[in-house]
Amino acid sequence: MRHFIHRHEPPVLDLPLEVVAETQDLIAVHKPASMPVHACGQYRKNTVMALLQVERPDLGKLFPVHRLDKPVSGLLLIAKTAAAAKAVGTQITEPGAVQKTYIARVLGSFPDDPIAVDRQLAWDSGSNHAFLMEPDGSLSHKQSMGRAPEVGQNQTLQAKEAQTGFRLLSVAPDARTSLVECQPKTGRTHQIRVHLSFLGHPVANDSQYGGTYKGPDQVRTYIAAARDDTLSHSGALTSASATDAASQAIQFKMMQQDCDRAHQDQTINKRQKCSSEADLISHHAMEASIPASCDHGGGGQGTEVKILDRYSTGNETPVASSHADLLVPDELQDDMCMNCPRLIPPGYPTDMHPLWLHAQMYTSATWSFVCSKPEWASAEWTPPLS
Repeated sequence: MRHFIHRHEPPVLDLPLEVVAETQDLIAVHKPASMPVHACGQYRKNTVMALLQVERPDLGKLFPVHRLDKPVSGLLLIAKTAAAAKAVGTQITEPGAVQKTYIARVLGSFPDDPIAVDRQLAWDSGSNHAFLMEPDGSLSHKQSMGRAPEVGQNQTLQAKEAQTGFRLLSVAPDARTSLVECQPKTGRTHQIRVHLSFLGHPVANDSQYGGTYKGPDQVRTYIAAARDDTLSHSGALTSASATDAASQAIQFKMMQQDCDRAHQDQTINKRQKCSSEADLISHHAMEASIPASCDHGGGGQGTEVKILDRYSTGNETPVASSHADLLVPDELQDDMCMNCPRLIPPGYPTDMHPLWLHAQMYTSATWSFVCSKPEWASAEWTPPLS
């Protein structure tokens, strides 16, 4: 008996996964932006752990020590044994045991003097959002970005201590953004992003926490807002481009609903049913102005955007010149698959913009690892205005 699994992987940037250092117990990897650390959601093959198994089988079985958010680039520590993963993981979470240095490009001119933020955070998995908490344990509305926690009945947000130090590195030539060194003393989810937002200087392209430049979550954010039918009640957005993106997302939703209703009619041809949806996906991606090349966590603007597909079609770019490039080839389609003939699973953004947050260096009493900076971390670099 044989079982066959037909799976659609969301796109990631086709960038090298570089092993920058190796010791007896650890390897240090330069993780590219857009790639999750391990299997999650629809991701199985396009992850750091899975690709290391394929590209570096000589390393043997590996164990993640910690994680970086999918759009974040930079240094990732991976252990060669479960015991080493547990030991180093514990060491990383102990305040002061490991010095962690990140680089972020933030909005505005950051203050000259170093700043230490000591504000509790609470993670809400329902909204995928970290909330700033007041000293009395209540929810702070200063940084909620208009969101409300989606905790279940009889559940409350659990506030946890969080401390981060910040130091100005440089201000961009146009004075619209600043390069800031971030040193988290604790390891809460989205900690650096929330604390920067609290200071009034969010990561410049982190739309989830107040950034205004085009970032990795923008398309997904507007599609989710359209799905919840909240845009008509939320007031004006921060820019005309954001309004246009929201309008396109609403059109996307309406078109998707039309396709779903058509799918209920058993007499309709499946290829005809989804061709209009594929057209819309391509149009929506094109209207989002996703370039054929973009900056990323590990290099410069000349990096080609690709769907990383080491095991099937090898398509070159998630933003294609025609909708046919976003369809699964005929010989690989499955009539029972809810995604076919769409190549990208619904709900996953096609924009591969990195978050301007990069893990630069980890240092303990016995080891130190560092990786190269992305281009956006250069003092002379100026973000495009659109």
